[in-house]
Amino acid sequence: MEGCGMKCLKYTMFIFNFIFFLAGGALLGLGIWAAVDSANFMQIVSTNSAIFDAVYVIIAVGAALLIISFLGCCGAIQENKCLLGTFFGIVLIIFIVEIVGGILVFVFYPKVTEQIVQSINQFDDTANPKNDITVAWDTTQTLFQCCGFNSPGDWRLNTAWTKQPNYTLPMSCCKRDLISITGNFTDLVGCKNETVGSFNNIGCEATLKTAYWIVGGVCLGVLAVELLALIFTCCLYRSVDK
Repeated sequence: MEGCGMKCLKYTMFIFNFIFFLAGGALLGLGIWAAVDSANFMQIVSTNSAIFDAVYVIIAVGAALLIISFLGCCGAIQENKCLLGTFFGIVLIIFIVEIVGGILVFVFYPKVTEQIVQSINQFDDTANPKNDITVAWDTTQTLFQCCGFNSPGDWRLNTAWTKQPNYTLPMSCCKRDLISITGNFTDLVGCKNETVGSFNNIGCEATLKTAYWIVGGVCLGVLAVELLALIFTCCLYRSVDK
């Protein structure tokens, strides 16, 4: 490899991959700790099994980051065409999958929203234990301080779901003193009577769209980093043995 520019490119790629290597190690360590010491983790974070299941996703992402960034580090610092080629292939596959996934999200969004609204039919506010649909709605409405998908009217207009006696809204629509499913209700009687201020009056779609924009921005940033990684790898690969 010749030239100051290529050397700078080589060490820049190494540094960035090393940072991702450390991040992958941190995620993997956190995931393993949560899986091994699950009792303490669930006390600290949540007793919701759906949230706990995300631990295995963290472990998988951490392991993938470790492997991919290791290939990038070694390929760059050793100027190894085999490692660089493998790194390029993996990142390219991930890049394509992410773009296809983003397109599918926009294409199927109307269908998904329709199914979300229809899932209200399976909501049961009286069951113990609660089914997965009920747990998902309760967790979402409590943590995001929202009610219904479009508005609280989604619950009022649908009579198929099982409700508490004398309630027209699920109890998870009622405001709490803490943003937690274990928080105390601030005005349960007022919520039963739908007194203004006693329940969340914003639909979850509006609240979640803010999170969608944040996630979308992060994804665009990740795609930009991956595109740069592909370009840098291609340049390094072509410069090896020249």
